[in-house]
Amino acid sequence: MQTFTELPLRDAIQRNLANAEHINLTEIQELALPAALAGKDLIACAQTGGGKTAVYAIPILNKLDHKEGRNPRALILVPTRELAVQVEANFGLYGKGTGLRGVAIYGGAGMPQQIMRLRRGVDIIVATPGRLFDHLEQGYVDLSEIEVFVLDEADRLLDMGFLPQVQRIAKHLPTSARQTMLFSATMDGDVEGLARAYLSEPEIINAGPRSTVVAQIEQIVHRVTPAEKGDLLLSLLHEAREGGGGALVFARTRHGADRLEKTLSLAGLRSGCIHGDISQNQRERVLGLFRSKRIDVLVATDVAARGIDVPHITHVINYDVPVNAEDYIHRIGRTGRAGRSGIALTFVTNGDTPQLRAIEKLVGKRLDPNPPSADENRMGARQQVRRSNGSGRTYGGGWDGGAKANGRRTMPARRGR
Repeated sequence: MQTFTELPLRDAIQRNLANAEHINLTEIQELALPAALAGKDLIACAQTGGGKTAVYAIPILNKLDHKEGRNPRALILVPTRELAVQVEANFGLYGKGTGLRGVAIYGGAGMPQQIMRLRRGVDIIVATPGRLFDHLEQGYVDLSEIEVFVLDEADRLLDMGFLPQVQRIAKHLPTSARQTMLFSATMDGDVEGLARAYLSEPEIINAGPRSTVVAQIEQIVHRVTPAEKGDLLLSLLHEAREGGGGALVFARTRHGADRLEKTLSLAGLRSGCIHGDISQNQRERVLGLFRSKRIDVLVATDVAARGIDVPHITHVINYDVPVNAEDYIHRIGRTGRAGRSGIALTFVTNGDTPQLRAIEKLVGKRLDPNPPSADENRMGARQQVRRSNGSGRTYGGGWDGGAKANGRRTMPARRGR
């Protein structure tokens, strides 16, 4: 089975897939859709960008019939607002003409509008755990008729501390005649424990090795000093713009992201920024500008590492190395999606060497072409302690655009050397 037309789907869904030019199945779709369509519980570990949303969205739309009533029959829990918006959009794309009603519920958006949608009646809820639990506590939503329960990006749900809310929400779900599906880009003991708690005799699908990235992403490490980061970033961003692609730049802190975006704007680049301190309306506005190519560069913290699906992202640049190795996978998974190619570039100072080694262990390959000597490693460690102000916490996201390193202007390294 290699194409959507071979699947037993409603005519309306097949038309929507054809109109969206969704023809061939990705690996995770080919492996997992038969079990999902058969109503089985499912654990799917897949590479970021592999098309997993369709694995649960299409079976839900194919299963549910439109009926009058207020209570939802499918619930999808996701870790971030951005992913909630993206998943809701996918349901809208695949579900035209089915008559099914859906709503995305997440923090940062107004409660009254969400309450109004719930009161009108919905079939499908896509939600972040915190805001959904608020609605449950206030009696605005009834989950007693849920037929399909999905935990999307389960590893991130746990990383972000949502386990208590997930457990409380699950108590409101029916215990019988329910299909449960769990999806995760990485799989560890905590995620497996979550699966054991809520799934019954699940089909287990591994699309590629656990904790890996898609083969189409070229991974490049640049060894730099902090003073060299600015010139190198500008060079890479101009390269991406000349190639007609979009660039997503990751900073470690909110303050660092703001400062970086301001500097890029002053340098003449069309840029925007999203992080946890920016309102949801502003986030959606900036993401809309990025998707429509009215800005070329999006600067973000890890709040954007999941849930952003912008096809024209060709470059992901880790201006700051992520603290957690798993976040590296989710960051660079914003490019090379659905069979496309992409480039992931990471700026590494000597003080970042331990984080890089953890990333290399996770992805199973050496990324660093020029590892530092033991003396340089010790010097980098001392610099890292000084930057952390003695507290053990690292504050990244600095910018030294146009600065000189060791009395000379630094020329950025080129790919392929």
